[in-house]
Amino acid sequence: MSPLEKAVQFHGHICPGLLRGVRVAEFAQHYLGINRDEDEELVAVVENDACGVDAIQAILGCTFGKGNLLFRDYGKQVYTIISRNQNRAVRIAEKFGALVGPEFTRYRELANKSGLSREEQSEKEQLQAVMFEAIMTRPFEDMFDYREVSPAVPPRAVIRKSVRCDGCGEAVMETRATLTSKGWLCRECLEERAG
Repeated sequence: MSPLEKAVQFHGHICPGLLRGVRVAEFAQHYLGINRDEDEELVAVVENDACGVDAIQAILGCTFGKGNLLFRDYGKQVYTIISRNQNRAVRIAEKFGALVGPEFTRYRELANKSGLSREEQSEKEQLQAVMFEAIMTRPFEDMFDYREVSPAVPPRAVIRKSVRCDGCGEAVMETRATLTSKGWLCRECLEERAG
C-alpha cells in the first residue's frame, strides 16, 4: 500500500489537508532517511489538529497512543519530525499563500456547506482533482519551508499509575489528578467544584 493509500484509509477520505500531510511525511522520510516508526524511534511535534496530522500518523507511525505524537495548539501548519536514532530533526512549515487560489477558495466554500446540490458535489469533486494534482506535483520547496533544527527529544512514553477520582469515581492518571482535602480529583471535577 502506498503512503497516500495508507493516509486515505486512516483518514477516511481524501482532501487537500491530508495531501499536504502526505507531502510532509514523505519529505521527512527522505530528508532524515527514516522509515515508519516501530518503537518510538521517531517523534512528531504538530502545531495543528487538522487533516494533515492523520497523514503523519498513518505514514510515519507517530501516534498519541505511543506517546510520540505531540500536539502544540498553535494553529500553524508546522510539523517537526525528530529521529531519536540520528539525533536529528527537521521543521517543516507551510509557506503562507502557497496553496491559495480560486479553486482552493471555492473548494473550502463547498466543503463547509451542507446539503450540496448534484452540480455543487460534481464541482467539488472536480476542484478536488485540480487540487490533488497541484499539491502532489508542485515542487515541495514551492509549498513548504524546511530547516534542520536541534531536536528537543522528549523522554519516551511512561505508563503512569491511575487513581480513583473521588468526584466522579473514574480512573485518572495520577499525574493529571489533584490531591485535595476531599481526596483525588480529575481536572473536570476540580473545575466543577471551582466554578
